[in-house]
Amino acid sequence: MSRTTLVLGAIATVALVAIALAVVSHQDDEVGESESTATTEPQNLNLAVVAQKDFVETTEIEGTLGFGSPSALPNRASGTVTWLPDPGTIVNFGDILYSVNDVPVVYVPGQIPAYRSMDTKAEGTDVLQLEQWLDDQGFMEPLAATVDGDYTSYTGLAVEDWYEAVYERTGLDTIADGHVVFGTEPFRISSVSTTLGSTINGGSALSSTSQTRLVSVQLDPALSGIIAEGDSVIVELPDESEVEATVTLVADVVTTQGEGQQSQSWIDVELTLAGSGSAFDESPVTVRVEEAIELDAVVVPIPALLALAEGGYAVEIVRDGEIVLVGVQIGGFLLNEASVSGDLRPGEQVIIP
Repeated sequence: MSRTTLVLGAIATVALVAIALAVVSHQDDEVGESESTATTEPQNLNLAVVAQKDFVETTEIEGTLGFGSPSALPNRASGTVTWLPDPGTIVNFGDILYSVNDVPVVYVPGQIPAYRSMDTKAEGTDVLQLEQWLDDQGFMEPLAATVDGDYTSYTGLAVEDWYEAVYERTGLDTIADGHVVFGTEPFRISSVSTTLGSTINGGSALSSTSQTRLVSVQLDPALSGIIAEGDSVIVELPDESEVEATVTLVADVVTTQGEGQQSQSWIDVELTLAGSGSAFDESPVTVRVEEAIELDAVVVPIPALLALAEGGYAVEIVRDGEIVLVGVQIGGFLLNEASVSGDLRPGEQVIIP
């Protein structure tokens, strides 16, 4: 994809060169903001319509479509890996992350991480989180087990019923260290870092990301002012389709990598795609950021501007069958158009010499 950065100063320079090629000298006439009517009737003229539009500057930035930065999920289970998920799997509460010694490592909702085995000697917040999950799944009440953070024999019976009913494992009335993983929200498995049959003890078996599709941008610090959290932008995907996105993160600090002339600096930016996004993953995309320069501007093509010998600019308008010279003030340039003010109205026809 080509990157377009609209720099008004450079465009203005090009515009003035074009204007210089179309200089019309009216040394004996005072035009300014007034009108001067020519006697020549318009014939075979090259005309353009005076338009009214928003002057919007568009900057294109390169980004990468994915799911954000991956995080390694700590492992506390010990033994032989007997089952693994596929990368890209979405993990919800109650799902098996992987199995060690043919016992599932299960993802359960909870604010604090698991840090020990849970049996009849255990009491605390980790036990309470487990009991709340078992109660939500209907395994506590039939056994008159109490949700109080105390792992009693009744809690053990609920665990045994849970393992058997959901995971087809019998005789398990305790939770071995590392076989319940607490978390706060579903996630996506980005990669698996072990293999079946491997011995695992600590470390990590897999990495996770958000399940929300994101666009990551390394923004040039020189462009830091063009984008802010909450802004809406357009993302062009590899198939040239366009998707709306919202800026959800703009880092407060500049990241620098390398030293001297080899160093690179950027600001980390993340965008969240509207809807489900697309099937592309880890693909380059183009982010279009639009910035309004002038709203409801009256614009004419740059070649229509005439440089006057006494200074200033004018345009020739076809009005009531006659050619009228109208003095204008130039506001700014964008692409091949200039915003102007003066005695001319949107919809009128301007002559391009």
